[in-house]
Amino acid sequence: MPEDLAKAIAGWDVSSSRGDLFDDNHQLSKLTGHPATPLCEVVADTLKGVSKA
Repeated sequence: MPEDLAKAIAGWDVSSSRGDLFDDNHQLSKLTGHPATPLCEVVADTLKGVSKA
């Protein structure tokens, strides 16, 4: 993985762990027209898929 990409991903991880993605106004849900899926659910579902492969 290129170093710059690794740094970007690490920065996103730190940012999300601080709650920087939290939005009380539900802007993403309004934009997409459906509720946003919590990151923990996305990761769990992805890991389930990987373990079946």
